[in-house]
Amino acid sequence: MTEDIRMYYIWLALVFGPASKLAVKVLDAVGSPETVYSERLKDLEPSDQLTEKEIERAKALLKTRPLEEAEQMIEKCAGMGIEILTPDSTLYPSALRYLVDRPLTLYLRGTMPDCSCNMTTAVVGTRKMTDYGRNMAYSIGVGLTYGGSIVVSGMALGSDSMALIGALDNDGQVIAVLGSGVDVVYPREHRDIYRKIIEKGAVISEYPPGTPPIGSHFPVRNRIMSGIADATVVVEADAKSGSLITAAHAFDQGKKVFAVPGKIGDPGAEGTNNLIRDGALAALTAEDILAEFEFIYPHTVSVQRAHAKLHGMDMDALSRTAMARSRINSRTESGALSAANYYGSGSYGGRRQEPSAERHPVPPKTTPAQPVPVPVTDVPAPEINTPAQKPEKKSSRPVNVVKSFFGLEKEKDPGKNEKQRKKSDEKVVPAKKIELDMLDETEIKVYNKMKPSVPTLPDELVDAETSVSTVLSALTMLEMAGAVESGSGGYFMRVQPDDIMQSEND
Repeated sequence: MTEDIRMYYIWLALVFGPASKLAVKVLDAVGSPETVYSERLKDLEPSDQLTEKEIERAKALLKTRPLEEAEQMIEKCAGMGIEILTPDSTLYPSALRYLVDRPLTLYLRGTMPDCSCNMTTAVVGTRKMTDYGRNMAYSIGVGLTYGGSIVVSGMALGSDSMALIGALDNDGQVIAVLGSGVDVVYPREHRDIYRKIIEKGAVISEYPPGTPPIGSHFPVRNRIMSGIADATVVVEADAKSGSLITAAHAFDQGKKVFAVPGKIGDPGAEGTNNLIRDGALAALTAEDILAEFEFIYPHTVSVQRAHAKLHGMDMDALSRTAMARSRINSRTESGALSAANYYGSGSYGGRRQEPSAERHPVPPKTTPAQPVPVPVTDVPAPEINTPAQKPEKKSSRPVNVVKSFFGLEKEKDPGKNEKQRKKSDEKVVPAKKIELDMLDETEIKVYNKMKPSVPTLPDELVDAETSVSTVLSALTMLEMAGAVESGSGGYFMRVQPDDIMQSEND
């Protein structure tokens, strides 16, 4: 594969943005990114795959980015030791080539495991991890490694990181898929885990180096985790956990989905129990997952080997020890475990929770110890960009169509006419599924661009300020809030106000 081909793939990815189905349609229709660049779709005719409207939109987008940006990206990555994978690359995961929104470029740090000849499992879960979730995530990471599977996750706080640590502690092959550039460590606490992954596996992202960890990136990157993997396992998740988005991608991609059952009534078990009810396979141990693929990978996967090695292991003690050892600044200057790094019941993925008399093994402290950097001497540390901590934002959402038709807009005009007053007397409340607090300004903007009762493709909502990845993330949140519905063919449609609102008397 020549550098020129990579340059055109990078250019195409910059033009359309991550997760663009339109980019894939154009590429499949024309044949190569170089042809797309040189001919600019001038002879492309409408077909069953590409409508005239889509072709015109693609032509307009192709004028927005110069090829020089791609050339500069190749030089930048070469200087940073970052490898660039495209669908033509032998290291590019073969399973991703079949996605309708496949990444046109993947940036890589570390060594990419061979996903074509080995079982690969995505392990995801909540950041608000309980002791039970910590135990299960770690043990599944260990068991999958012993059984011969590559472990894929997002390196997030909570379940993701514990599964990766379980695999890393036992010399397993791992892949971390980031929602930022591969040179940006997020969360900041995971610098040590990041370095270990690069040493024993791969850190990949479709976002160019230097890209910050914006919230809208994470739902988009989830399709890559499920797309690479043969199976996706959800360890612990509440009803609105982002890990359920990964499970939804896996279902759509025709992959097997597993979920670790939890106690009925526990918030952290609601999402996983619902998945099992809706068709996911229950995973009580890693062996349950491995057993489904042993016949596909007979030379590498072994349930018996995993069972033998797992026998007698105290996963609760091992996972606690591994967590304390693997986290940056996990001990204070006196050597005691820091309360800010405890994965406990109700903790926020390892970050400090409110002081509680039940916290164990760390007693609450009124003044947490100052972080002490832990140098890494055995592995050469790559240059890492760490995003600055953002100041807490005050809620300042604008008046918009969504709030008005949900009946949550307060009346500010004292001179309203009698008809308006009469209508306001009939109090209207949103249906139970509506969660307006989930929506931010970008999601509301995307919603307001959609026309009622008109099926809309995500690419149609893209503009100069809103990329396709941002649109997809917004649509996902809008669908979870009940404001839009998804249909076949990748279309989305706004829910009518009459379908959403109900009076208190209904």
